[in-house]
Amino acid sequence: MDVLTRSILPFAVILLGLVVIHEAGHYVTAKLFGVKVLEAGIGIPPKIWGVRWRGTEYSINALPLGAFVRMLGEEDPSDPESLAAQPKWKRTIIIGSGAFLNVLVAVILFSVALMIPHTVSVGGAKIASVAPDSPAARAGLQAGDQITQVNGRAVKSFEDASYLIRLYQGSRIDFAVMRPNPQTGAAQRTEIDNVYARWNPQPYTDACGVKQKEGPTGITIGYGAVVPVGRTATETAQLFNQSKQDYQAYTRDAAASAPPGCGASKFGFDALTAARCSGLGPQQQAEARALKAELFAGTPNPCWVFNPPQAFEARTTSVRQAPLPAFKTGARMTLETVILGRNQVWGLVRGFTGAQPLTGPVGIAQATGEVVNQAGWQSLILLAASISISLGILNFLPIPMLDGGRLFFIFIEFLRGGRRIAPEKEAFVHLVGLVAMLTLFVVVTYFDIVRIVSGGSLLR
Repeated sequence: MDVLTRSILPFAVILLGLVVIHEAGHYVTAKLFGVKVLEAGIGIPPKIWGVRWRGTEYSINALPLGAFVRMLGEEDPSDPESLAAQPKWKRTIIIGSGAFLNVLVAVILFSVALMIPHTVSVGGAKIASVAPDSPAARAGLQAGDQITQVNGRAVKSFEDASYLIRLYQGSRIDFAVMRPNPQTGAAQRTEIDNVYARWNPQPYTDACGVKQKEGPTGITIGYGAVVPVGRTATETAQLFNQSKQDYQAYTRDAAASAPPGCGASKFGFDALTAARCSGLGPQQQAEARALKAELFAGTPNPCWVFNPPQAFEARTTSVRQAPLPAFKTGARMTLETVILGRNQVWGLVRGFTGAQPLTGPVGIAQATGEVVNQAGWQSLILLAASISISLGILNFLPIPMLDGGRLFFIFIEFLRGGRRIAPEKEAFVHLVGLVAMLTLFVVVTYFDIVRIVSGGSLLR
């Protein structure tokens, strides 16, 4: 039942709503320009109910996973009320209106999410380690630097830093950090410019002898739990919570080995790492080594250090934006989501390690359930915005059968001085595109199911 209520139903409602909005764009503009709409349906046939009104049949269909608008003469211009008989500019607006609405809806959803009070991290973004010989190391970034700006944009948490570094992958990044002055010890602003954010950084062996997965610039950032650049906010929270649980479990045993205010902590994913707590005497160090041997027997050469308990207190605050700033930020987030999607596709095409896998409806339904379980129902607004952007961008691409494929034929017509491709040839190209899309759907769904059966997740 949880799978139905937390994964399948939320995903189906989101997808159906976004596709209905998409098709509403086609419907409204077709009606405005005098194109005859034969049928407007919600769901995928077979039809279970229908009514005809003013020359258009409105139907409800059995599979609630989409919607459609069927217009007269989509490739055949023989009827003056057909789509194909309209001037190029009208056809462009009618065909492109669905994708445009999806992008507009994404802006609105992002804006609404920003206007609702929500919790954000403000715990800072301290660099825990810098990979040897990475662009970050060569530029002069150091472990212990507190990132305050990335390309002039404020950084208040490691989620902010991770997001911005992923956004600027493949380009040069300017950092502003707070770094202790070697003479006075006081933190001072230091600018580190022209750091290249690599597309495909390679794993490296850290000072603990543990193989680490790098972030785009070779930086690992965090507070308490050390989280690699490029992790999702949800996964970051999981790692942090696990580290906090580890701290609570082991702090009682470590109390005798640590000076006042310090406790031992195990860090779970690739290395055992944290900021060293000063003031350990020889006796306490010996007790710490004994405790390490007891807790981590068989662990190859772990780093064992001490953290003050306050390092595990996640610092958050509740924020909300006024409508106008929220709309501006929502528009920027929409554009940046497109850029992040481009980076993901580029990573898949080039076979980069760490690139998120291509997924279909089954995988998105799984991710929907994970978002609900881990981040709450409010986060569904952000997920819906991301899906809406994906639908909009996909339909702008020149893929046969999709809106972008039809727009591409209009562009060819323009290049040919108004001479059209024969309707039967265009219809054949769209048929080939349909077969290709269905084949891709089957392949992606297979791998989604394999991942779910094997216990995998899109969020980690």
